[in-house]
Amino acid sequence: RLPTAPDSRTPAARTSSGMSLRYGLRGRLLDRVASALVAARAPNGLAAGGRAGNLAPPRDTGDALSRAVTGYSRANEGTDGPREEDGAYYRYEDPAPITPWVRRVITGIELLRNGRYNKGMAFSEEERYKMHLLGLLPPGKFTQNTQVKRVMRVIRGLSDPTEQHLHLLGLLERNERLFYRVLVEHQDELFPIIYTPTVGRVCKKFSEVFYGPRALYITSRDKGRIYDILKNWPEKHLKLLVVTDGERVMGLGDLGVQGIGVAVAKSCLYTSMGGLDPADVLPVCIDVGTNNEALLNDPLYIGQKTRRVEGEEYDELMDEFVDAVKLRFGDRVIVQFEDFSNQNGKRLQERYATRATTFNDDISGVAATTLAGVIASLPKTGMKKVGDHTFLVAGAGETGTGIGEMIAEYIAQDEKIPINEARERVWMVDSKGLITRSRAEKEEDLALHKLPWAHGGKRECATVLEAVEAVRPTALIGVRRHDHSLKSGALAGDSSDEKNVGQLVGQNTADAAPRLFTQAVLQKMGECAQAPLVFALSRPDNIAECTAKEAYDATGGRCVFAGGCQVEPFVHAGRGVEIRASTSAYVFPGFAYGLTLADAHRVRTPMWLEAAEAVASMVTEEDLGKGAVYPRMAKIREVSAMVAARVAMKCHEMGVASIPGKPPSSAKMLADAKRLMYNPAYRCYM
Repeated sequence: RLPTAPDSRTPAARTSSGMSLRYGLRGRLLDRVASALVAARAPNGLAAGGRAGNLAPPRDTGDALSRAVTGYSRANEGTDGPREEDGAYYRYEDPAPITPWVRRVITGIELLRNGRYNKGMAFSEEERYKMHLLGLLPPGKFTQNTQVKRVMRVIRGLSDPTEQHLHLLGLLERNERLFYRVLVEHQDELFPIIYTPTVGRVCKKFSEVFYGPRALYITSRDKGRIYDILKNWPEKHLKLLVVTDGERVMGLGDLGVQGIGVAVAKSCLYTSMGGLDPADVLPVCIDVGTNNEALLNDPLYIGQKTRRVEGEEYDELMDEFVDAVKLRFGDRVIVQFEDFSNQNGKRLQERYATRATTFNDDISGVAATTLAGVIASLPKTGMKKVGDHTFLVAGAGETGTGIGEMIAEYIAQDEKIPINEARERVWMVDSKGLITRSRAEKEEDLALHKLPWAHGGKRECATVLEAVEAVRPTALIGVRRHDHSLKSGALAGDSSDEKNVGQLVGQNTADAAPRLFTQAVLQKMGECAQAPLVFALSRPDNIAECTAKEAYDATGGRCVFAGGCQVEPFVHAGRGVEIRASTSAYVFPGFAYGLTLADAHRVRTPMWLEAAEAVASMVTEEDLGKGAVYPRMAKIREVSAMVAARVAMKCHEMGVASIPGKPPSSAKMLADAKRLMYNPAYRCYM
């Protein structure tokens, strides 16, 4: 039970201390055989046993083998290399190479510096004595519970969320299990610090705070050697990779390699919320450059200072990456795409859907979370089923159409009707207004992903207010994602209403971002339904379509609201309201965990529908009474276990599970999901 790790010392250091790389009779025999092989390949002048004696310098013939055997290196030329001194010629020679293959017990200072095994002040007296820790730690001894309290005292003493985030990441480097124990026990308080919205601020200054290899970095210049780079990561049995190219980071635009901050934070959530072992998850940055002028001109930027690679070259790089991942980690390793552009996100997901176990959380995860909120809100809206709603989605990019498609798929499955008929209950508004059949017939440049939402029977509308008046929806969903949509067009909002203007923090702009769901829009929604559904999902909060208080005031407190940002509790008409943010964290940790439980080799839409129903089933009457359509974040591990169990069962049902035999019952699957979750409690080393 003692922690072990590869020897970090150089072969020369071990040789000088008289330590053999191998122990015992068998090890000494192997050493002699290796030395004999080296001696047999050595040129004249190499001493027996593979040691470098007084060698004459090798002739500069470009003989690679000669240089490898003698240890000659041009890196040594200079102050320690060839030089003339008192008429004599000297050349430094490296010792003969040996392979550092060894497993050993970590003790002493090296144990305290190893974040995976370090327990800090929680080492017992016996552990300190037998593992050579005496004198290296203060005499006090704490339980892990006490350590959690110490960490939270420090976190609460920091006023800046960015500093709190960085302090937590520092803890992850020093003491991995304590880090996850803190997150698990304080999900409600720490979620907005470790993830959105704080992680977006961290990404903007990531080049300044970069501290260590918590991720793998692959550039467009690495084409042809991606598999070799993947082999550099020490874990060989990964289950999940969180992959980003940083082109569209949480509404902040193109941040290039700095977008890896989101992937790192998300990897932490897969463990703290979803129960995956941290050794099974790897964040990866595909650095293909950036089109952000500020980063290209920043001398501290840590990524490639080139324009983004696009087109065929980009696709070839991604193809090689996916193939290399499957070759290195197996066919069933999960690849989650994160913060890819609207242009690439859906396209890459469709490209690899039949070749690998992949999903895009920005599309499918957000859509499933939105659907979960719609299902959970049915008792409050007075609707018997989701299909009774008429939906209007403001924002027809990949995220918006993904939400529409998920809702339509659920209606089609629930009512057993064709998908085309189900889509007719969902309308879309893009920057040019309501998408209609007449527009599709006139506009040759209408994007293909918008065509399924070009319905007939409604007049053309140039604004969201006009669309609400024409469609008379019972559910209004806002997902503005493009920077240009915030400046002009139907999704820009009413700039004449100055009190509803927020400050935009998108890339290279300081323009005003008016509220899209104005008081007039919200009042009209109140006329369309007794309890209208209003989901303002855009983030950060200064580009949100509206606030919860604005929606409640405009509808007389009758609406059911969800937002993409954290909402402080408030009082309306003497009743306390506690809105919970609509975040894909309710879905993606448990979804990936469920795929691993079933050892699934593909991802299909019905799995997302199952995940949405699982999240909705965890919402209580008490939650609904407070105005929330999502469960408390403190219950997130229970939610993830439920999502994982139902997704795993659906994998078996659809035949994409690789585990042979009859699947267990639903109750047994749920019990297994809870039992197999990663437990961050310390392990005893004695």
